[in-house]
Amino acid sequence: MRALALITAALAAGAVQAQDDPLVFTPPPGCVGDLTIQQRGCEVTHIYNCAADQAGEQWNIIFDQYGPRYMGKTDRETQWLERYILFPTKHYVLVQPSDDPLNLTELMETGTDSYDFQQRGPDEVQRFVGYDRIISESVVIDGETLLQTEFSMRRESTKEGDFTMTGTEYIVPRLRHFISGTYRSNRDGAIEEWDVSPIDFIYPGEPGFFATTPLYECEPTLARHASPTKGTDQ
Repeated sequence: MRALALITAALAAGAVQAQDDPLVFTPPPGCVGDLTIQQRGCEVTHIYNCAADQAGEQWNIIFDQYGPRYMGKTDRETQWLERYILFPTKHYVLVQPSDDPLNLTELMETGTDSYDFQQRGPDEVQRFVGYDRIISESVVIDGETLLQTEFSMRRESTKEGDFTMTGTEYIVPRLRHFISGTYRSNRDGAIEEWDVSPIDFIYPGEPGFFATTPLYECEPTLARHASPTKGTDQ
């Protein structure tokens, strides 16, 4: 219940802030912002940490053009401790111990990490089996040097059915945090592809930090279009 209270407080704080500045999200009391990432696909992600949590644990919240849609908490090894699908809210919690937990240390030291873990939701259990592999250690986006990974994953659900997914993601090494990239899902032959790769990295004190409005590839009246080369430093 404490985590749900945190989310309610976070969204309420953002709503209060919106009376003065509709573009800024305010994290809950005792929490400090680390990074904002403006992405393709009309998304913006905020990463923050809270003093009440364990060392290395982080939260992230994702906004699209309609408002907040996802909130999650990871640990130092990037295990998915909690996930919230917002509006309507569905809460998933990591089942511990995992058969093969996510391990960022192993990934960065060996280049590959396999995983097999489960999360329990309100009326289902989801199992995730797959691997992450580092394919580049020197991708530079908006001046930020990132690790780029590829992954292959199968999700099994006791309620919503199964699907497979492949794609690429990125790691901000000094924050020990994964950020989104490109995705291709296959659900019984129905293929879906999308790209929410990072474009802008914004830190505390910089213009646009914790802005809730996504800037790229949204409706023309809301935001601007990103060119195919935007987001990659040559």
